Amino acid sequence: MGYMASPKELLTHFSVTDDEAEIYLTLLKLGTATATEVSDKARKKRTAVHFHLKKLVDKDLVRMTKNGRTFMFSAVAPSELATRFDRATTDFKSIVPQLEVLQKIEGEAPRVQVTESRAGYFKIYDEISSLPEGDTFHAIEGAEALRNELTLLTSEEMKNFYSKIISRNIETKLIITEEAARIPSKMVTSENYKLLKKRRLHVRTYPESVLSFQGLSLMYGDTVAYLFPQTNLVVTIKHQEIADSFKAMFDTLFNSGKSYSFGNVE
Repeated sequence: MGYMASPKELLTHFSVTDDEAEIYLTLLKLGTATATEVSDKARKKRTAVHFHLKKLVDKDLVRMTKNGRTFMFSAVAPSELATRFDRATTDFKSIVPQLEVLQKIEGEAPRVQVTESRAGYFKIYDEISSLPEGDTFHAIEGAEALRNELTLLTSEEMKNFYSKIISRNIETKLIITEEAARIPSKMVTSENYKLLKKRRLHVRTYPESVLSFQGLSLMYGDTVAYLFPQTNLVVTIKHQEIADSFKAMFDTLFNSGKSYSFGNVE
């Protein structure tokens, strides 16, 4: 089993000193308390506790209220901190492509990565749901790939992915077979199907006799990914010119396909 960091160690990764982390954890145990109560519980000098509490208030990790002439302190709930950290991480991921441009070398070779595990899928889902707000990703998927993908994801994992896509207003352009278009209503829970219809989703379909492709291809930013749900194989290629070529091919197919919306045909 891998090493598991303690809560105090984890807190120090977020610009919190050892002493501040200890004060925060002490407050979690006390609930709402005075500086003196924190000092007694943590067995630290009152002046030092006052100093660290002020720093924690400035970092919005501790809240301060006044009860008469007495200042009271309470720790921000861990769940609220987790939400903040998750949002900050997602926002940072959304600008990673812009930062990578700064180190890009003209004419660099494509970066190819092959992953043979379920984790490879979730890496792709995470990257897509962390795209800049309002961005677009493109997908081509066959019926077999869609069935296996929906089997691969749990209902909760699908809900989280759809919810992130919706909250970040990320647009999906999708090309699928007519057979694949009928699958979600049969395999997706009613709650997730409602979320599916809330997405910025533009779909074009082809008969399987015309589009016999059974895999899943995705393009977002400078990345083209080929996913094979049946074997959990994921191949990603990072290269702007290759991504642009994929998009040009995609746009040609998309513009010629039959418009479709889940629930009814347009």
